[in-house]
Amino acid sequence: MPKPLNSGLSQLQKQILELARRNGGQVFARDVLIHFYEFRPFRNVEDLKPGAIIFRKSDIGPAKYNSANIAVCKAFNRLCDRRMAIRIHGGIKLKNG
Repeated sequence: MPKPLNSGLSQLQKQILELARRNGGQVFARDVLIHFYEFRPFRNVEDLKPGAIIFRKSDIGPAKYNSANIAVCKAFNRLCDRRMAIRIHGGIKLKNG
């Protein structure tokens, strides 16, 4: 019996896929930082282009902020390596989404 498609995914990767499905098949790193890591933006996300600065590192803590960003980037890359998504500016887009 074949394994489910999301077998072996981390909690972060599963959350990324769920967020992408809810957002029409794509998700940006800032969305993951807000929903998974519960970072609070200081600007209205909907009014900005992807990649715009919406967090204050000083409020979050530089080490925590950088660690979360690296984890999200690696999770995006792993999903792309599994051919579940492709990279877009600031995020990923699901191949089937």
